[in-house]
Amino acid sequence: MTVVSSRVFAENPIHYLDLAIKEEVAIKRGKKVFVLLPRDPKYVNPSPSGDPYWADPRNMEELESRLQERDEGKVKALPLTPEKRKEWFGDL
Repeated sequence: MTVVSSRVFAENPIHYLDLAIKEEVAIKRGKKVFVLLPRDPKYVNPSPSGDPYWADPRNMEELESRLQERDEGKVKALPLTPEKRKEWFGDL
């Protein structure tokens, strides 16, 4: 990932837009960071709330592979027992 300041980006935006096709480019402005991603179906964020976690294609690929394994019967969901619930989540 390449990180540049907003001033550097403004001086040569075409260079960084072209670079964003190959790798993530982050533009830092003060304490805020903006990430450039190419408009590609695998980069479209499916989250209705706009959660940036789902905009990352690696996370979407992982989810799709796990769903495919589930559909093929390679993995089986295990029930969440009261003991496991308490171990994982404590006293809710």
